[in-house]
Amino acid sequence: MEKGREGEGSNTWNRHTLIWITPEGRQYAAAHIVPWQWEEEDPEDMAWKRLLVQDEKVPGIICRQPGQSEGFWLAGFSHWEYRNGNRLRMQAYVPEEMVWKSCSPFELCAEGERDRLCGKYPELEPVFEAAGDFGVELGLYGSTALEWVTKCPYRNQGSDFDLYIRAGKAGNLEGFGRELQRLEKRQGIRFDVEVEIQGFGVKLREFLERRKTILGKGLYEVKLLETKNMTET
Repeated sequence: MEKGREGEGSNTWNRHTLIWITPEGRQYAAAHIVPWQWEEEDPEDMAWKRLLVQDEKVPGIICRQPGQSEGFWLAGFSHWEYRNGNRLRMQAYVPEEMVWKSCSPFELCAEGERDRLCGKYPELEPVFEAAGDFGVELGLYGSTALEWVTKCPYRNQGSDFDLYIRAGKAGNLEGFGRELQRLEKRQGIRFDVEVEIQGFGVKLREFLERRKTILGKGLYEVKLLETKNMTET
């Protein structure tokens, strides 16, 4: 896992990157919570949001940034509990200098972590094997990633496995996608896969359909990408 102020640091952060924040940074975030557009101000909601953002074991998640704000990042925070069928989630601004550790989806699946991950989630073992066979780099995000790093019960019986992948020119995304479909049927589970292409995350299923355009989610924007101009890097 990568230290926030060492090496490349925030230069490598993208959507789904997990960040751990100092106590002072969490206090700042608790005072700079960003309400969802559809929300009305509710003191009860603000109470659980402040508690969540100050929980030291819960990392922030780098999400799409509304703009380039020097020295600050908008991060999402997700609870393992639900209310009215929806997971409790919130967003807040975090000072970059108060991030002491970060971990990308790919770092979470680094070679030294794989055996431990597969021991906890045996469904991932054939996925790692398929990724190796088809030249795909595998990353993990979402409820499984949060459960893994916090040891809190983020997953439930119906949870998908959220995968974030990338492949160079030698990678075979189509072959990997077909293998995942076989694994889904065999194991009775679902993989929700984003593939990183030209800095944007696109749904693997949509990419393999070879539509004329496909929705790409980037760090600062969401836009339609023309598939004829896409490369798998």
